[in-house]
Amino acid sequence: MARARPRATRPAELSTSTAATVSHPHALHGADAIWQETNCYMDLWIELLHGRGLDPRAALPFTVTQDFEGDHFTFFKYPQMDLELLYGTVVQEMPIYDTLEAHVVAQVSRGHTVLVELDSYYLPDARATAYRREHVKTTVAIDRITPAAQELGYYHGLGYHTLAGEDYRGAMRLTPELSGNGNILFPYAEFARQARAPLRARALVNASVSLMRHHLTRRPEANPVTQWRKVFGGQMEVLLARGDAYFHQYSFNLPRQLGAGFELLHHYLGWLAEHNYRIPAAAALAARAVATECKVLQFRLARAVARRRRDDCADCLETLEASYDRAMAALVSAFGCATRLHA
Repeated sequence: MARARPRATRPAELSTSTAATVSHPHALHGADAIWQETNCYMDLWIELLHGRGLDPRAALPFTVTQDFEGDHFTFFKYPQMDLELLYGTVVQEMPIYDTLEAHVVAQVSRGHTVLVELDSYYLPDARATAYRREHVKTTVAIDRITPAAQELGYYHGLGYHTLAGEDYRGAMRLTPELSGNGNILFPYAEFARQARAPLRARALVNASVSLMRHHLTRRPEANPVTQWRKVFGGQMEVLLARGDAYFHQYSFNLPRQLGAGFELLHHYLGWLAEHNYRIPAAAALAARAVATECKVLQFRLARAVARRRRDDCADCLETLEASYDRAMAALVSAFGCATRLHA
């Protein structure tokens, strides 16, 4: 039996905030980035950590675990255990049984940040894409809410934003057509709470290096690009048949995820170098080569789709394959971890 949906009731009229925001995006989202955007969840966490005065690069060792999943490259996210170890931040699922507004107020008033799927139709920062155009779910992190003024502040994409008025009512599902509508599913939501002080200085670096050794044991058994090459020809046929709209979805889930993941790995190695940890230049160069070659491949795919002309991108894939092998070999040599974990 379906649960009855709660109708909108006004929570306590207060302004609650955990905000420690900054006015500019983190350098990982800088104008000179190869892949300025990664995926919505990862971009959100980069800016959320940055807004709390923490360096999001410290938690990037997990990027070495990225694999080819058959129809996409791993949709990568910070592992929750890594966030807790390095930053003292615990992430838990937040059940929704009352109005979304009431739950957000309850958590933010306790100093927590709420991560929840909202409809981009009501998010002003999505003005260039879905705002007031189409209904697309995306995850945001809410750290400020003022029910009386119908305003909230949230992290999304490459920065920190606010919304109010009609957008607030739509996002919080308070409009007549959304409130109490049993045909609309509850959104998935989490909350992040600060369980202890974050690690700093040498303790942070040492813990991060330990994570890199751990995640290297979890790296793919086979070169993911090699696995991709086995099916790339068939995927090219589908791209040519389905055209531009499908290309954008494909490029997001394959070349962008692979390239963005390795660009983050490149930046992580740079962070270690800033803290006087010796990293072979070959590792950083190879990681960056994967990032840049994925961008080249994406452009070639776009051109192939536009011209309806097949391009097997063999040289791009060969470069990616070799660069991946060089990066992993250099990292294993540097961190002294050659044995993979097996199920």
